[in-house]
Amino acid sequence: MGLDRTGVMLGIIGAALFSTKPILIKFIYEYGVDTSVLMALRMGFSLPFYLVFGTLAFWQRQRNNTPTDYSTRTLLITALIGVNGYYVASFLDLEGLTRITAQFERLILFTYPIFVAILSAVFMGIKFTRPTAISLTLTYLGLAVIFTNDFQDFGTEIVSGSLLVLAAAAIFAGYVVFSKTPIEKLGSRLFTCFAMIAASVAILVHFLVSNGIGDLHQPWQVYALALAIAVFATVLPTFFLAESIARIGPGPTSIMGSVGPIFTILMAVIILGEKFGVAHFIGTALIVAGVIWLTRSNNQRSI
Repeated sequence: MGLDRTGVMLGIIGAALFSTKPILIKFIYEYGVDTSVLMALRMGFSLPFYLVFGTLAFWQRQRNNTPTDYSTRTLLITALIGVNGYYVASFLDLEGLTRITAQFERLILFTYPIFVAILSAVFMGIKFTRPTAISLTLTYLGLAVIFTNDFQDFGTEIVSGSLLVLAAAAIFAGYVVFSKTPIEKLGSRLFTCFAMIAASVAILVHFLVSNGIGDLHQPWQVYALALAIAVFATVLPTFFLAESIARIGPGPTSIMGSVGPIFTILMAVIILGEKFGVAHFIGTALIVAGVIWLTRSNNQRSI
């Protein structure tokens, strides 16, 4: 039986929207905004959406008498997943993005399906297949090609930047893998809202501890870009991703993300004027081929 078409399309659209994030963030960084301020603005704009949609999702499930698990355990797990996936991973990703190009950042994040496979094998007993091993080899060979080339232009900063984004990819993979069960208990919309509210609270607390309120006084362009990131690169894709996971599972959803780096590369080259030479082409081809290789496994219990 084929995959749910709506789930596939939601996964693709979500990945495309997420791919706009590094481009918009690069523009914000031109105004000297630091990572804590950027995260606070992004989630400050996002939080009202999640509060409204979360309330609507709650009342809809109540009205329809939909079985929902509101146990402390489920809500705590959901909060932890949200904090890790959209606070810890986001902070590491944004810090890394200050040191590497937008297209390389997106390609590194694109490797998260490999971490999905590893985490699924370790925690869920899903077989680690030969296609996954081949994918792992191709993907990180591609990253090595681009890393070696960009090292000449960016120096040692690319090392720390790459490691930060790679860590973000691994943590985000945990969000994809471990969200499946709470989504089944809460529904994709309620899960997404609760997880993102928890992440937003953590981010705003981080800002209050590390910065002053005066740091929020920024040019209107920063607010406009932050609002765009909140709506188009945060709120909408998180709902699409959660619904895609609910419909087709974490493995196929991660594979749908293969369109993301292509969008980011095109925008980075056209809008930001980033380089895209032979090494970038070879590296990108290896990474995309490596992740798509995962689709060769037809057994949905094997990733």
